Amino acid sequence: MCGIAGILTPRPDTGEIHTPLARMLAALRHRGPDDAGTFRSAAGHAALAHARLSILDLSPAGHQPMSTPDGRLTIVFNGEIYNFQELRQPLVERGVVFRSNSDTEVILRAYEAYGAACVEKLRGMFAFALWDEREKTCLLARDPFGIKPLYYCEANGRLTFASEVRALLAAGEARPELDPLGVYGYFRTGSVPEPRTLLRDVRCLEAGSLAVWNADRLETRRFWELRFEPQPVAEPVAVARTRTALLDSVEHHFISDVPVGVFLSGGIDSTALVALARVTGRKELHTFSISFPDSPADEGGLARRTAEHFGTRHEEWRLEAAVGRDLFGEFLHAMDQPSIDGLNTFTVSKFAHQRGLKVVLSGLGGDELFGGYKSFRDVPRLARWNRRLRWSGPARRAAGR
Repeated sequence: MCGIAGILTPRPDTGEIHTPLARMLAALRHRGPDDAGTFRSAAGHAALAHARLSILDLSPAGHQPMSTPDGRLTIVFNGEIYNFQELRQPLVERGVVFRSNSDTEVILRAYEAYGAACVEKLRGMFAFALWDEREKTCLLARDPFGIKPLYYCEANGRLTFASEVRALLAAGEARPELDPLGVYGYFRTGSVPEPRTLLRDVRCLEAGSLAVWNADRLETRRFWELRFEPQPVAEPVAVARTRTALLDSVEHHFISDVPVGVFLSGGIDSTALVALARVTGRKELHTFSISFPDSPADEGGLARRTAEHFGTRHEEWRLEAAVGRDLFGEFLHAMDQPSIDGLNTFTVSKFAHQRGLKVVLSGLGGDELFGGYKSFRDVPRLARWNRRLRWSGPARRAAGR
């Protein structure tokens, strides 16, 4: 992951935004230890910062903030664009000359060619800010599933944004005052519902949304929404389509200039991920797992057998209860925004990092997509009740007449 931050002001900057920008960058360096940079627009209406974790194009050509050769456009970007090679080719055919092999530059030149509509062409996880010096506007965008975070605060006559809420606090742009609705949402659902945060002054850009800042206002809109449109299809066809989609996704996720590992718990999601990686032709697979020897629900043995079956290079961290308690404070600090889940992911991520990996694939999201939780069994029943309640309203009105 990388860290991005910026300050947008309708008044030309006379130097007062340098310090808060530097504070935000310092607060985000843990997200991007490989490189860092800042940018200030010609008239001082925009200042951007970036902390880089190098994944694609490890050379200095991938440095951010990144600008077009004419200096009109500048971007700070956090994430990965999995179809950047497919997007790059039509731009080359248009005569665009690329100076790097990064996905960052593809976004930059795609905006130059297609405007804000370029966001709809991106496949991946992302949050970015793109400053247009000619138009004096800034585009903020966040991926459809909200994998990459982006928070903002409107205060002191300017807009400040960052990858983490703590960076906005470090800048002094947001007050440390709780938002009651954000707190209620956390205790009600286990996470803070968008666009709220725990702070009254801070909002997050919602998943699948973009925002355009143009000096006196910020306009947001959704560019993607999840739609459920049932399409009756025979089971063998559905299975084949699902397999094709999963294989395509896994293959794209392995595009990287650094080694890629896989989290393996022994469950269906991560096991399927390892199996699909094998099908795509990955010869060297490095898998990681956490086992809990003090817990009767420990799945360490299952993960080891799975790794042995697929012939992966497997490493396991046997996490004693006392060590887990010692890590809890570090886990809370790393979260930024609270969640009732995530300790396992934090721990195995720490383990992979200690082994020198920057990129690891996980099966997170599989239960949500394929109905893996027991609560999904209630959905058909709730749907039936919903239909009955919709019908009962007209029936009651008819009976009253």
